Amino acid sequence: MSLWTKLCSALIIVAVLALCFAQLYGGCIEESSDADEVLVFLEEVVSLDVAAYDVTQLGTSVKYPDWLDGLAQLTGKFTLESETSKIDVLFKFRNGTLSWCLMRILEGSPQYTESQSTDLRDLATIFLQRYQVYSGDSELEAMRSLLDVVDVTENSTKTVGNLKLTVSITSFSSSFDWRYTLDGAEYGRVDISFRDGHFYAFGDDRSYYKPSTP
Repeated sequence: MSLWTKLCSALIIVAVLALCFAQLYGGCIEESSDADEVLVFLEEVVSLDVAAYDVTQLGTSVKYPDWLDGLAQLTGKFTLESETSKIDVLFKFRNGTLSWCLMRILEGSPQYTESQSTDLRDLATIFLQRYQVYSGDSELEAMRSLLDVVDVTENSTKTVGNLKLTVSITSFSSSFDWRYTLDGAEYGRVDISFRDGHFYAFGDDRSYYKPSTP
């Protein structure tokens, strides 16, 4: 093999490796950026004092499930630990949008940037208010209005127009589930759960399940 042929081969290998590294590194940056957005959500919506914790990211995983038509789904986990509490946070991003988050309290009581209400309706209302500011989503106004006219002390359901709110009270948690309805079918939803007076879980799948406006 001539020197020129060897040199060309070496250059091709270097170029291929550089391209692979760029793709891998770029993917890592994107995953890290999405994961970091969870911490912003916890601070701005949940009102958790993230700065008071040592934050450890325990890895992420990206899949492209068929039921999402090949869109990316990123899952991951954080552990937040301070002198007074320890929390695990699990999350999912679908097509770059936060679609699910669960906050599991392992030790102590969470540290917040603002005092927390002890009233369940207030907890849900304030969460929606903050989520609306965070997301800029005006549809949350209707969800807040529906929350004002439903009984939050027991299992109940209220439907106004094409929006249905279901309240589920158990010994484990208190949950609010807003779903769109159209011709008897249910579509995209937002759900929030609280446990022992603290945020527990959140989900929003409206970005890929959204009904037509009647």
